Amino acid sequence: MNEKRIYQMIRLAIFEEHHMEQLEGVRTCFRSDYIGRHMIKNGLRVTAAFLCILAGWGMYHAETLMLDITRIDVWLLGKQILFLYAVWLCFFLVLTYCIHSVRYARARKDLEQYQEMLTRLEREYEREDKRKGKGEEA
Repeated sequence: MNEKRIYQMIRLAIFEEHHMEQLEGVRTCFRSDYIGRHMIKNGLRVTAAFLCILAGWGMYHAETLMLDITRIDVWLLGKQILFLYAVWLCFFLVLTYCIHSVRYARARKDLEQYQEMLTRLEREYEREDKRKGKGEEA
């Protein structure tokens, strides 16, 4: 067996081991789908985190809220909470978009590198087949 081909196969196996998860995401999805999927996941996580923080704040201030419930403008409080949620969500969605755009671009480059390595391996197989074919003819 050809040493060069074995070396290429080993490099491919190592590359696959380290990058396969990223390559699958890029190979099976368009950029917008890849980023959108991660934005939806993180949007749900951010919403859950906001609700946990809001519940913690509510429990911490429960006594004050119960005593002053008649003096609190509930609509204003609700608007403030919604505004904070919108800012919180927008910040994390923009951050998620930026991070996953960069990850997609890097994974795309890795996929091109992987495909080039496969092409080189395929050429090596073709060269060996040609050598064997010439050897059999003689």
